[in-house]
Amino acid sequence: MARSGIKAETKPPSFERVDACIRDLQDRHDYWHKITRTPATREAAMAGIVGELQAGHLPISVLDMRCLAIFAFSGVSIKKGTPKEARLAYRAVGLLLLTLRDGSPGPLLDEAFPALSKAIQAVDVPPATLIAAIDCLATASFTAACHVEEAMKAIWHVMVRPPVRSRSAKLKIQEALETSPEVLAAAVSAWTFLLTTTTTNTQQKKKADRTSSWSTSIASIMEMLDADDRRVRIAAGEALAVCVELNLLTNKDMDVLVAKVSDLADEPASKGANNTLLREQKELFGRIAAFLQHDEPPEASVRTSSGRHGVMKVSTWVRLAQLNFLSKLLGNGFLKHAQDNPRLNEAFRSGRVEGKPLSIQDDGSGMTIDDFFPWHLYRDRDWPWVSDNIFSRQGPQALLRLGWH
Repeated sequence: MARSGIKAETKPPSFERVDACIRDLQDRHDYWHKITRTPATREAAMAGIVGELQAGHLPISVLDMRCLAIFAFSGVSIKKGTPKEARLAYRAVGLLLLTLRDGSPGPLLDEAFPALSKAIQAVDVPPATLIAAIDCLATASFTAACHVEEAMKAIWHVMVRPPVRSRSAKLKIQEALETSPEVLAAAVSAWTFLLTTTTTNTQQKKKADRTSSWSTSIASIMEMLDADDRRVRIAAGEALAVCVELNLLTNKDMDVLVAKVSDLADEPASKGANNTLLREQKELFGRIAAFLQHDEPPEASVRTSSGRHGVMKVSTWVRLAQLNFLSKLLGNGFLKHAQDNPRLNEAFRSGRVEGKPLSIQDDGSGMTIDDFFPWHLYRDRDWPWVSDNIFSRQGPQALLRLGWH
């Protein structure tokens, strides 16, 4: 029963399911003993939260304690959970910040950023977990509109691992420092996604300054076009197309790129691994070749709602890279988010003029986590999953120390 003066909460089914998942992520105490959740229970709970967020069924507000609960317990799952639980937790964090309403997710990212940037430098985690961490960092930085350059630097160190200089280094260390093709492709895509949000600042610089400051990065990405795995080639091709559109290449780089792109557009199946992507590779590099040689823009359209005006058309590599990343991240939930998610709607509106970045403006500058979560609004609420657990005894800072510090 709700306490006197407090109206009982009416919850839609999606919130009831998430409340049950949050309960299943917590170890609990009764009078006699401690109840510890099994790994399978925690994995299922985190999967349930991810499913609701990805499907767009959970428009969580900053004034909802579930936001802090999901965020804090995701940090716990990343630190202490199984690899599967950690992967799901990374997705939960990225989707939560993308879904969050009524405020900026910047203060949350401030808390999580050190742990996220450190996590993607690890060399002893499964590739799938590392990819989830990279996607999480990119999504969170994009959505919060902060830590973008720092995130790009962290992801770049995944793309270009430092060489092992000691001759006495063990073989397993050398192998660990070699980024796998699937991780490298994911890192390049995430880096490109964040690069597109820097369009405005990049275009304001003189071309000579742009090309000189980006020469090392361009050279490294150009080398990836010679990778055996076609996933890496495709990701690098999209990155270079965006770089060309942002005027980051020298004339010499452009000459080399034109020749290389033409070769990749007509490459036989005998050259390169993962031939299931051969057709995709040829189509992509054919479009890039047409762009470089004839200034033909890429064209793609995505239906965001029914009706005549419910189609989003893009005709720049910047916008195409952004939509490719977001549609892959959201999967079957992309259309639902495009229709109902105010954060994506804001991004789409700000980027409708071609050449402008698809980005979200940070509206939480200077906020602290205590401003973000006014604890006095929560501690007297009588939600079922709040009573008799850590929420009834600890505030936001304590929960964040539990999850992220």
